[in-house]
Amino acid sequence: MNDDLWLDNWKTLITQRSASPAILELGCGSGRDTRWLAAHGFADITATEIATEALAECARAVPSAHLICHDLREPLPFTDGRFDVVLASLCLHYFAWDKTVDIVDEIRRCLAPDGLLLCRMNSTKDVNYGAVGHWEIAPNYYEVDGWPKRFFDAPSVDALFGAGWEQISKRELTIDRYEKPKVVWEVVLRRQ
Repeated sequence: MNDDLWLDNWKTLITQRSASPAILELGCGSGRDTRWLAAHGFADITATEIATEALAECARAVPSAHLICHDLREPLPFTDGRFDVVLASLCLHYFAWDKTVDIVDEIRRCLAPDGLLLCRMNSTKDVNYGAVGHWEIAPNYYEVDGWPKRFFDAPSVDALFGAGWEQISKRELTIDRYEKPKVVWEVVLRRQ
């Protein structure tokens, strides 16, 4: 497993938003991106994760972060416009389409006007991690090793982030985060 320092590309954009932005990280796992944020001087970090063991690991890695056990299928427990930046790296792909839309609406609600969303999502070309050869629940939504998993193509990315979002960057790329290459969409948006 490699460092996967995807946020390096967006540090300047994040700091242009605010010298000390309020950042929400969704699906923080064991804290890979949380550690990056703390190491780069970001102090106002709130991170959510449904898996309590991963959240405990994140707490050990970044004790200064405000950590919350949260299921993304539920409304986010934050006030409107609370955050300058939201990160959602590889956590938006477990849900039916209507629930995914609801989650993105919740993210938008929690972002300040002109706030940033930086996210990565499974690509339909991610053949090493489930985009082919599995039982199809719905279009581009499969049961992979007992879990539902969604894969996005360019039109579905555009449909998910339509009204209310300004697209800053959208690119499909291969990342070196796991044992095998993984194909993702990396999307950066500004709340309108």
